[in-house]
Amino acid sequence: MKTTRLLSTLILTVCLGFGSVMAQNAARQVCPEKAEKPCKVKLTPEQRMEAQAQRMGKQLMLDDAKLAQFTSLYKEYLIALKECRPAAKGNKVKPCERTDAQIQQEIEQRFEVRQKVLDTQKKYYASFKKILNARQLEKVFSMERPGRFHKGHFPMRHAGTVHPGHMPAPCCPNACPAHPLAPQDK
Repeated sequence: MKTTRLLSTLILTVCLGFGSVMAQNAARQVCPEKAEKPCKVKLTPEQRMEAQAQRMGKQLMLDDAKLAQFTSLYKEYLIALKECRPAAKGNKVKPCERTDAQIQQEIEQRFEVRQKVLDTQKKYYASFKKILNARQLEKVFSMERPGRFHKGHFPMRHAGTVHPGHMPAPCCPNACPAHPLAPQDK
């Protein structure tokens, strides 16, 4: 009797062990629909820049000769824009812990960065103007920074909605006068 019970417990344990191994193996199998999609490969910054330049060239519908000129110039332009951005600081201060002087310094740094970007755009505008027509120039210089509004994070908000902690637009009819950030008419 004891041996039968021991044997049945042992068989049950082995079956459960095989069941969990089989479930793990089944989870590793790839769905045939996903198998057709190419595996995402991490690109180096240079490869990303090259791909971005090629995409822009295709959008502008350039012929091969102009595409070669444009691609090298556009990569140069992207590098120059990247150099305008300040290096990331290792010791970030929480927004609520900054002093007034730090806030003013950050604002001034943002002005400087925007001025550098504007100067770079003006410089490269003259070079791009030799290769591209006006409509193509408009596409190059109206493009937002890549990666800025990915995954549904768009700058526009739904009309009339005011999110807590965010100051409504001055013309927003839903601005609550009691809100601490709302403009006060005196």
